[in-house]
Amino acid sequence: MLEESLTKPSGCLFRFHNVTTGDLEGDEVWRVLIAYWSAVRDTFPVAWGAPASRSRLMHGTGIRAMGRLMDRMMASFHPREANLRSHLRDELRAIAPVCKWTAGRWEELGLEWDDVQNVPRHLGLLSDFLIRTYLRGRGGA
Repeated sequence: MLEESLTKPSGCLFRFHNVTTGDLEGDEVWRVLIAYWSAVRDTFPVAWGAPASRSRLMHGTGIRAMGRLMDRMMASFHPREANLRSHLRDELRAIAPVCKWTAGRWEELGLEWDDVQNVPRHLGLLSDFLIRTYLRGRGGA
């Protein structure tokens, strides 16, 4: 998730990584990661920190899909924005009702919560679904 965000131009952390010199604005990367993943933890407290066998949020596909959502969400925010974590929590509310990290069925994906696997197809499906749901919740797409 970190590598993807740091090395792809669409990643929110890409702007803090000088690909020519390898230099990294570590303080800015740290700010983004702490704010976003703290907001994720606050939004999904039951799923946060549980073993991957009990929480697909903590599963490779969940982490990577939420990382792709981070890249999309952070395009609207600056790392030094006041109350960034609170703003991100507000934004995550758009997806919270449809997330089935620990129980239920991802109806839109046609998968039970624990059927989500760490394979490219599931990563793509989950990432696209989360981003589309987020954008709809913001009045876009």
